[in-house]
Amino acid sequence: MSIFDKVKEMFSGSAEKVQDIPEQPNAGAADTAEPAGGLMDQVREQAEDMANQGIDKASTAASEATGGKFDEHIATGTDMAKDAADKIDGKEG
Repeated sequence: MSIFDKVKEMFSGSAEKVQDIPEQPNAGAADTAEPAGGLMDQVREQAEDMANQGIDKASTAASEATGGKFDEHIATGTDMAKDAADKIDGKEG
């Protein structure tokens, strides 16, 4: 299972697959807005970090497998993947 499959599971709403995330206690029916710096923000940041780590590992493995012959293409793909991963938490930068 790749890192992207894990991230997709985290955001799919499937509670049975994601068991590592503790549930946040419900403060009441009137309080439906998530507090700033809430659990989902932490999960999104962690998912982004994990995605970037996976991208780095894949980039390194691809470079080693090709003997550096396609490093320019690998770097382009890495940059594009990291740009996409940067959007996981809903914030750019």
